[in-house]
Amino acid sequence: MTGARDYDPHVVVELLGRKTHILDLSREIGPDIPIYPGHAKVAFWWHLTHDEVKHYRIHPESRFGGYAVKGMALCDHVSTHIDAVYHFNRNRPDLTVDRIGLETLITPGAWIDLASVPPRTHITLPHVQRALSGAGVTLRPGMTLLCYTGASKNWDDPVRFNSEYPGFDEEASRWLLDQGLVNVGTDAPSTDNPADTRYPNHLVHGERCVPHTEILANIHRIPRHTGFDVMILPLRFEGLTGSPVRALALWTDE
Repeated sequence: MTGARDYDPHVVVELLGRKTHILDLSREIGPDIPIYPGHAKVAFWWHLTHDEVKHYRIHPESRFGGYAVKGMALCDHVSTHIDAVYHFNRNRPDLTVDRIGLETLITPGAWIDLASVPPRTHITLPHVQRALSGAGVTLRPGMTLLCYTGASKNWDDPVRFNSEYPGFDEEASRWLLDQGLVNVGTDAPSTDNPADTRYPNHLVHGERCVPHTEILANIHRIPRHTGFDVMILPLRFEGLTGSPVRALALWTDE
């Protein structure tokens, strides 16, 4: 994961006629990243190398050096990813990742700091409401809420990353969706407390048919708690229960 440390996740570009800040909220995908217990690990391999293509496919007088192709194997819930409703509601095979609408994926955003909640405990409704009040955040229907738990600090320690983080209890999960949120994101491997195998947050999101997003990065680097937009961009894998995503926060100085 050395190359990822050299990558600057923040850029400023011209977008729709305005100078726009874009912060990458995505983790890299590779063979050495942390994998949620029980999920498939990542594998990449050469399918065709430049030399093979140059030898077998390219005219000998061509200056073109050939093209390269790699194969890959991975889980649909690897690295930064979105959980489609079918992931946690077995009765909704129609709500796979390829069916998530753009109005759910590109929304106004807000973020709160929940890093004070101890690992392997529940994020309760009082925790959430205090964090919202402290950040000056008022939730509105159609928003995405990003939750910084501090779990992302353990990304380079796979055992700790996959076991030392908090997750939402059922009351907090229901209250958040009652506010009309269309997506809830976390920097942790799961929205659920790893010590509670009842999976209350997955249960509620399955009942309400609302996706959520896990293993986000850089949430705490967004310079304001509201007044930005979020883009969560999965690939349209037909029939899958989730997908890795490129997740972005966008804001202007005006």
